[in-house]
Amino acid sequence: MVHSALIKGIFVHIRNYALFEKHLDCYSSSKDRLRAQIGLSAVKIFFSYASEDREQARAIYHALRDQGHTVFFDRTDLPAGEEFHNHIRTAIEASHLFIFLLTIKAIDAGSYTLTELEIAQKCGIRVLPIVPDAIDFALIPTALKSVTLLQPNGNVAASVAAEVARIARTWRRRRVKQIVTGVTLVAAFSIGLFYGQKFFTKRGFIGNDGAPTVLVPAGMFVMGNDDPSPRREIFLNAFYIDVFEVTLARYANFLKATGNMRAPEDWPNGEVARNGDLPVVGVDWYDAEAYCHWAGKRLLTDAEWEKAARGSDERIYPWGNDEPTPDRARFGLPYERLAYQNGVAAVGTHPKGASIFGVQDLAGNVSEWVNDWFVESFSLSERRNPKGPKSGTDKVIRGGGWFDSASYITAARRMYANPDNRADDVGFRCAADAR
Repeated sequence: MVHSALIKGIFVHIRNYALFEKHLDCYSSSKDRLRAQIGLSAVKIFFSYASEDREQARAIYHALRDQGHTVFFDRTDLPAGEEFHNHIRTAIEASHLFIFLLTIKAIDAGSYTLTELEIAQKCGIRVLPIVPDAIDFALIPTALKSVTLLQPNGNVAASVAAEVARIARTWRRRRVKQIVTGVTLVAAFSIGLFYGQKFFTKRGFIGNDGAPTVLVPAGMFVMGNDDPSPRREIFLNAFYIDVFEVTLARYANFLKATGNMRAPEDWPNGEVARNGDLPVVGVDWYDAEAYCHWAGKRLLTDAEWEKAARGSDERIYPWGNDEPTPDRARFGLPYERLAYQNGVAAVGTHPKGASIFGVQDLAGNVSEWVNDWFVESFSLSERRNPKGPKSGTDKVIRGGGWFDSASYITAARRMYANPDNRADDVGFRCAADAR
């Protein structure tokens, strides 16, 4: 791994702030959505479906209307051409929830539903994909492959209405908590702490990138070992962590939305659509930090990463103490390969290698940037939510990559690189505080 790179200086801070200004087309509607949700049980829904599925969609529409939700459904009286597109975009931006009826017709290459989905994801609107009938996973749009799909059993309309009611209850509880604690979301928008909407559900924290997360509960765990860093007990507050490493598809959405970020090294321009579920590599620490902020999340701390991988039982690898095997991790491959040519594997390829919390690919595939500055030995005084040194030369990298040996992908192994460094085995994932 290369440890030297160019100096970015103060332009890094300018760049990280400027990326939020690129979202002005969705900014006003996002504020309006948040204001509209305060105190309301009903949800404003944009319902995206293929015209061939209209009758099935109509039953879902009526079930949602019966619950008191406002649903954008009928497009037959809209004008054609550019004016049609503008009407659709305005309706999507004004919505709280985007429901996507995921059928073969809806994902046809010529279907306008895919354009609607792209608009919703760009504006950070929560997407709820509904799969009424069995569908080949390979045909599902890349942007939805890491999103929790609702696959109803029995009455589809009733199942969708029940799920929307559950989402509405979750949002309502969260709004009450925000009001009681005096959290002002509009002010948060203005200083760039948030973009779009973020929600906590029973499945996890839903950030603006739509990536699935899991909760790592609060508690003690043993961090490090005695060679070279001292082994010690640490307490961490609860936090959410992305189940998967950030993918090409999600990073492409970030690049498109922000507009002013440079692409990673070896960015596979024409291959993103086909290989969107591969983890992004070739990003430096600043790129990773900017993405997580855009997604309404943050990078993990060094301690959080290790707990997510190691659990509370001091396991050697995320899955336990057994040696790595190809069905558990992507590792030990020839270095001569290229990352996107039989190097990295698609996220979700190694479920047997998941940690005790259900986080995948914490060992192998790609190494991951975390927030901390690197120091050889831990401070024994930091026993509660340690953040690491306030300054340094290199940032910590965790997990090991696709060409690393088994000894480099252990849960306690720490590596490092200059934050400007870009390498074809280094990516990242994001986290969020539990509320």
